[in-house]
Amino acid sequence: MTEAMQEFKARDINKCKESLFVRNRKNLLLSLLGCAFKTLSVLGFSTFTQKILDTVSGDNPSPIPYLILFALGCFLCLLISAGLEYFCWTAFRRQALTQYRAYFCQKILSKDISAFSRENTGSYASAISNDLNTIRQSYLESIPYLAELVLNFVGTVVLMLIYDVRLALIAFGVSLLPILLSSFRVNQVAECEEKLAEANSGFLSAFTEMLTGFRAVKSMRAEQSVAGRLLKVNRKASDTFAGREHTEISVAYIASLSGHIARIAFFFISLLLSGSDPAITVGVIIAFTQLMSNIVQLAITVPELMANIKAADKLMDRHDAMLALSQADGEDTPVSCENAIQADNVSFSYGEDQEILRDLSLTLPAGGCYAILGESGSGKTTLLNMLSGANRGYTGAVRYDGQDIRNISGERLFELISVIHQETFLFDATIEENITLFRPTDKAVLEDAIQKAGLAELVKEKGLDYQCGENGSNLSGGEKQRVGIARSILLGSKVLLLDEATSALDIRTGSKLIDTIQHMTGKTRIAVTHDIYPELMDNFDRIIVLKDGKIAGQGKYSELLESCESLKKLVNKANV
Repeated sequence: MTEAMQEFKARDINKCKESLFVRNRKNLLLSLLGCAFKTLSVLGFSTFTQKILDTVSGDNPSPIPYLILFALGCFLCLLISAGLEYFCWTAFRRQALTQYRAYFCQKILSKDISAFSRENTGSYASAISNDLNTIRQSYLESIPYLAELVLNFVGTVVLMLIYDVRLALIAFGVSLLPILLSSFRVNQVAECEEKLAEANSGFLSAFTEMLTGFRAVKSMRAEQSVAGRLLKVNRKASDTFAGREHTEISVAYIASLSGHIARIAFFFISLLLSGSDPAITVGVIIAFTQLMSNIVQLAITVPELMANIKAADKLMDRHDAMLALSQADGEDTPVSCENAIQADNVSFSYGEDQEILRDLSLTLPAGGCYAILGESGSGKTTLLNMLSGANRGYTGAVRYDGQDIRNISGERLFELISVIHQETFLFDATIEENITLFRPTDKAVLEDAIQKAGLAELVKEKGLDYQCGENGSNLSGGEKQRVGIARSILLGSKVLLLDEATSALDIRTGSKLIDTIQHMTGKTRIAVTHDIYPELMDNFDRIIVLKDGKIAGQGKYSELLESCESLKKLVNKANV
């Protein structure tokens, strides 16, 4: 577990939004302090304009040295603001995004494997790309801007009241128009933002499915129909984007137009009042007009900002809901395999008419090497999934050393069990990194795992730093499977389960892989396969033959060839 993940686990974070602020509040507070200095600078320059105009007109002149010092103070506030934004605001966003991604990945990795396999992984890809980009723009970027607008508004109110209470009330009155007009469409903007996020997620999910099923699409010559499906979701995403843009533009222009009307109305009202009140100077009128821009800007921008923040909140809530699904549960109880693995009267079905296993019982002494054979649909993989804890929707019991594993957490089970599937997944990384899975490993221990997994020749030829390519594209099928075996050896797994590990290999490579498995010691090895290697089959301690969800025969291979009709059919089919 990475340092970032350990930090999150230690602090027991339960919400995506919380991950944005952990160990990051100092940067946020300094960024907000920068907004305060920026507000002082903006209000200061408005006041400076008023003093310059009154000095030029002679209405209320100020000494030149005072004006120079006043201007320097405004520039100093602006420089402090720039420095805090440059260093602290960038640091806040960088830390927030890093922590959000780390928390998101940690929560995914803590999910239960059996339930996760039924989820749409495209939604996760969309969440960590499209959605997170929206959260950055709509939430993280909005925080300082909203703070700046609020501080400008508060400072403007205070400054206006200091100048003239009557003019302040007039300014507030005429500014109600843009505020009210903009607020009516806040919810509409938020709805558009939410719909856009859903549309983008739909497109990314469809695109991910195309990449995952690329081989099937090409082999079935379905390029045009799949492209049509992608075009449909693509157009939906684009149309939703256009709708969002239309709404935001209309809100902004309505607020801008009403803001200009408010400023013009204030200018003429204050101009009329200046004739009877000498305190209302040209400088004061101009200063008020400038300050009203802060109120109008609040009316123009805040509805959109609040809508964006609301939409981002909904996205983060949706992420929380996604991450809460299929979280690992069960008892945190150690599991051992020193005596035997048992399946007691286990049955499993996908419905009333799809019974896969029927009242099956089996005992496999620890330390042995076993093969489970059977035709497709006989229940081999289903049984293996039960033994690994990946499938728990069965009746009966699966026991390790007499302990029922149904309610044991997956994390504990995988301390004992390693599973090698038909396709061993490899990262686009080196051979060493794919064996160690990026964990620091003693070189002697790594070398031992390489030797036992039969990878010594490959490592000697290509080196540990050899790049495996995307999903191991630079390695052969047999080499990829051996990397998977080396992983389990490195982990010290006491139980090794192989699910059709040789089905994608040629006869020679598959035979060598099975031979490697059979010569491993100190582990219970169970291989599900439909491949028959006559010269190696008697080296298994026991062969279990399944047919229609039941055990059709079990024993040594040579003995079963004489007594088990199901095995004879498998051998005859393999020889055709």
